[in-house]
Amino acid sequence: MIKYLVIGRKEDFEEITNEIEKKTKGRITFGDFLNPSPNVFLDRIKYHDRVLIADPDLEHYIKEELENVKKQGIIIEILPDLVERHLQRIPIEVFKKFEFYYSEFFLKKEENRIFDIFLAIFFLIISFPLMVIISILNYFIIGKPVIFKQLRVGKNKNRFFMYKFRTVHNDNIHSFSKFLRKTRLDELPQFFNILKGNMNFIGPRPEMLSFHNMCEENIDYYNYRLYINPGITGWAQVKYKYTISLEDYIVKTEYDLYYVKNKSFLLDLKILFLTILTIFKDNGSL
Repeated sequence: MIKYLVIGRKEDFEEITNEIEKKTKGRITFGDFLNPSPNVFLDRIKYHDRVLIADPDLEHYIKEELENVKKQGIIIEILPDLVERHLQRIPIEVFKKFEFYYSEFFLKKEENRIFDIFLAIFFLIISFPLMVIISILNYFIIGKPVIFKQLRVGKNKNRFFMYKFRTVHNDNIHSFSKFLRKTRLDELPQFFNILKGNMNFIGPRPEMLSFHNMCEENIDYYNYRLYINPGITGWAQVKYKYTISLEDYIVKTEYDLYYVKNKSFLLDLKILFLTILTIFKDNGSL
């Protein structure tokens, strides 16, 4: 068990630290929360294994003491590292406290779309016969247009039309349409969005304009998720539930922020694998 001495006010971080304790099944615990003076810090550090900087504004009060205990072998961590490691998202309140730390990760974001284009071409080739069959069935069961376009908000707030197989006719959903949604087959036309350059295979899901406006007005740092192309699937889709409320969108944004900051080839492979598992487990639609 690792016990942290927290530099920060308990009321500011208790919800997050409780979640970490629960996630780690008590392997990590949080003892005292300090708005510190040097004397109090030196007295309390004796009863803890590590120091956690949860509020960087309070760190400078004990800067010298922190350097001394670090030389003694006590590990000093910052809250963003601990949160991302165990919760795999970036809570908005943590981002707010460490905005200076996070900003550099987002402002330097560059995208290499070779992997996404390769996947799109690969899946287009192997799914083309299936797309033809779905188009024919859709035409006779639901009618035309077989594919519909829906306005979404993408990278840098650019608007584009996202393609999907049509699944609604006169406000009714046919059983075949339910099958398409459950298996994500209605998303297949988005491979063309990838080739057009307004989507990636993996990234934050593009929101409809109304939801985008709601999130932009109510969620701090929401627009940081728009620094990269949106995706057919993403970290929030495999780690969180279907979003229906503003509270849900806040948590979804936190997962999206984690993805944008930590985007890598290995993380994309992990999301691809988890997406396949999610489809087979039938955990709802993307």
